[in-house]
Amino acid sequence: MMRHLSSEINSGMDGKTVKIGGFAQYIRVLGKLAFIKLRDRDGVVQVTISSESPDFEKVKSLTPESAIGVIGKVRASDKASNGFEIVPEKISVESLAEVPLPIDFSGKINTDLSKRLDYRWMDLRNPKTQLIFRVMNTFEDSMRRHFRDSGLMEIHSARLMDSPSETSAELFEVNYFKRKAYLSQSPQFYKQMGVISGFDRVYEIAPMFRADQSHTTRHLTEFISIDAELAWADHSEVMAFLEKGVAESAKCIKEAHGPAIMEHFKIGVEAPRLPFPRISMRDAVGKAKGLEIGDADDFYELDSEGEKALGDYILKAHKHDFVFLTDFPIGIRPFYHMRHDENQRITKSFDLIYKGQEIATGSQREHRHGVLVGQAKEKGLNPEGLRHYLDFFRYGAPPHSGFGFGPSRFVAQLLNLGNVREATLLPRDIDRLTP
Repeated sequence: MMRHLSSEINSGMDGKTVKIGGFAQYIRVLGKLAFIKLRDRDGVVQVTISSESPDFEKVKSLTPESAIGVIGKVRASDKASNGFEIVPEKISVESLAEVPLPIDFSGKINTDLSKRLDYRWMDLRNPKTQLIFRVMNTFEDSMRRHFRDSGLMEIHSARLMDSPSETSAELFEVNYFKRKAYLSQSPQFYKQMGVISGFDRVYEIAPMFRADQSHTTRHLTEFISIDAELAWADHSEVMAFLEKGVAESAKCIKEAHGPAIMEHFKIGVEAPRLPFPRISMRDAVGKAKGLEIGDADDFYELDSEGEKALGDYILKAHKHDFVFLTDFPIGIRPFYHMRHDENQRITKSFDLIYKGQEIATGSQREHRHGVLVGQAKEKGLNPEGLRHYLDFFRYGAPPHSGFGFGPSRFVAQLLNLGNVREATLLPRDIDRLTP
């Protein structure tokens, strides 16, 4: 007999024999009746056992969160939360849970995040926590659909590299090869290679690694990144491409999880209107910090408080949770970002800010070999150390633009979680390597 889910128990099954399985969320014995609320991935179904059942004594010794299977008849019941209950013919205790539970989510949760992460497999049984990752799944699935519908090809680049893809200060060195190797900080070089190879438009959703010593609510040493690169597109076109994907994905999240998000997080999800507001770094610093900004060399990158202040300003001025922060100065952008023809100290780059936090970074890339070598030298980089990357551009390279996007940051902001670890299945930072 095939297993049924709680969501499948409905009026059309009244009187039918079904097989269900899940965790015993709640057990209560009242005289000659016992009740189990059995939880599976879709919800909860009530199992009602009379004292005449051969499994009655078994139920009396059952512990919360034990894994059980039930075969029984569906019966309408106005006392059951979904209007139906299961009257069992057989109950099998597949795995009896030890007591006490290390963490308890049956009522108000008082367990701190650190302990919840220590027992992550138990924490994920909480329907509220599990919803976070169902939202994540819907978001990534929707973004993949947006990419595929737009002609992008999914690639899988290497996680081991012989040189930095971003900054040498955040590298994880791997002691295995006869020369130095590092874990990838970004698929930047390889997705550009994919474009130059003739794939034209590529994307990747994969783990990345940064030896970041920051212990904040927004940084991790291992994280999932959504990356895309589009040939024959400038930075403005890529911003439009990204905002469309985010808006479509938000709409999918609302359709799939809107009521559940309202129930658990008290948030009404809405698809953001297009286009997103855009503001240059010059204007953003003034709006967020109230500073007088003169020469471009005086620009600096907004810190987390500056991003939050910018988000507050955009929400007030534009009634929008998203904003593209554009035109970063060369001093705080990588050497491969293209510069404006009319102002060589400004890059054709952007960050996407959501509710006051950066969730994506992108730019138009410099595709002209000679210019790229010059910009690398200007940054104090040795072109010989970048030879394998720079060689990509020696034999014809189309203009192209792209971005890297943090899905955990997006979901954390969407659900107002307050910490990116809440939206990361198994967080890794300077203190955590388990479970």
